[in-house]
Amino acid sequence: MVKILVYSPSFRMRAMIVGILTTPGVEVESVTSRQALFKRCSEKLFDRVVIDDVRLFMDGEGSVAKIRRHFTSRPKIVVLSASVDEQTVLSLLECGVDQYLLLPLSAERLRRKVCR
Repeated sequence: MVKILVYSPSFRMRAMIVGILTTPGVEVESVTSRQALFKRCSEKLFDRVVIDDVRLFMDGEGSVAKIRRHFTSRPKIVVLSASVDEQTVLSLLECGVDQYLLLPLSAERLRRKVCR
């Protein structure tokens, strides 16, 4: 069973991502705030964390470290964004994000990249 946590401040985007990723053998949960994201990561071990908010990583708070702090294994962190700014992508990768996916993308590609 693959356990995935989805964070997006947007109700529609969160619902869409959860709907796409919910398949047999995949357990998906979602949160609506950064505080809830960090709290949930301290309560349960997830295999993947999908984030639809690059601002989470731009405030210098060490968000990747906060997400991974309580995990014994290293969950894969995937960030979704419509931004194509090269500096943003480099910053995300430098701070420890595993994968950056440019929106829009197909449901099948999202499922393939996150669930495999």
